[in-house]
Amino acid sequence: MDVVITSEVPILNQTEVRPGSTIRQVLLMGDTDDGLNFRLFRSQYQSGDGAFESPRHRHAFQQIRWTESGLVNYGPGQDIPANDIAYFPRGAYYGPQRKEESVGLLLQLGFHGEHQSGPRWDSIREEAVERLKQRGRFEDGTYIERDEGSGEERRKDAAQALYEERFAMHTNRPFVVPQPRYEQPVLMHVDAFEYYSLSAGVEVKQLGDFNDNSGAEANLRISALRFSGAGGTTLARGRGQVGWAKRPGLRIAGHTYPEMTCFYCPRGEEAELSGDPGVEVFIIELPQAT
Repeated sequence: MDVVITSEVPILNQTEVRPGSTIRQVLLMGDTDDGLNFRLFRSQYQSGDGAFESPRHRHAFQQIRWTESGLVNYGPGQDIPANDIAYFPRGAYYGPQRKEESVGLLLQLGFHGEHQSGPRWDSIREEAVERLKQRGRFEDGTYIERDEGSGEERRKDAAQALYEERFAMHTNRPFVVPQPRYEQPVLMHVDAFEYYSLSAGVEVKQLGDFNDNSGAEANLRISALRFSGAGGTTLARGRGQVGWAKRPGLRIAGHTYPEMTCFYCPRGEEAELSGDPGVEVFIIELPQAT
């Protein structure tokens, strides 16, 4: 069981391939035995020239975005309001986006190199950036590469170019983005869902169940728990789970935590959760390969 308090996590320092001076913290990351790689990080988006921008693009991995404060943009006229949550499917296009004056959490996850975080991938990140620069250039969040034969310029999202380059370096195979099963991101208005009783002192909202991978346990589930102060619940062993609480008062194994506490409970482990009255916890049940 990994537990982190957001205010205690250092700021990420790395070369950026997209515009903006976003302040990022990597909160949780991991690799599972069945090949799932994930990362949960917090982004503080700046205003003006420091705003984050990216072109319309897609990824091979799944994403979940939750807004802590402000409005987190993901396309023209498309924003995630505070405390709402959105699911971004594999292969589905979104953007162009401009994120500013907001704070949010982002969970990214994928199997077998679809998503790339941790020492294995971070160790070749800078080399991959330099390799890309040798063949092209980064410009306003886009990677532009010139075909040596025709002279034609090819453009793609800068982050996607980096994923493709690292994957090729690591596997000697081309990176493939799957055809989308879902046409576009799904925005869930959390307050529109009603709580119902799960057990004594615990209520639950089932927010979404997404089948972006094949298999009996390959779905991803999103829910929210609310505690009354009397009673608790156990995170079961069957699924790896990532969660967070915005308010102070979440208790894990009897220990009380401050605001913006996040946790990861791996498959095969259990965790006892409870909380002060009104504490709400978002729970992401991770997919499992078959």
